[in-house]
Amino acid sequence: MKEQTERLREDLLQEIYAGAASGLGAMLLDEDRIRHADEEELEEIAKEYGKK
Repeated sequence: MKEQTERLREDLLQEIYAGAASGLGAMLLDEDRIRHADEEELEEIAKEYGKK
């Protein structure tokens, strides 16, 4: 389960970096939240980003 959580974390981080690179710099505001989120919070963030 931890491996899946870390994979989701990496996917979300890649998404915000891609968004920032394409001109949506505000996406970087979620970086700290994603880095420090527990499994449950990551699931919520993924829903917000349309990943789940």
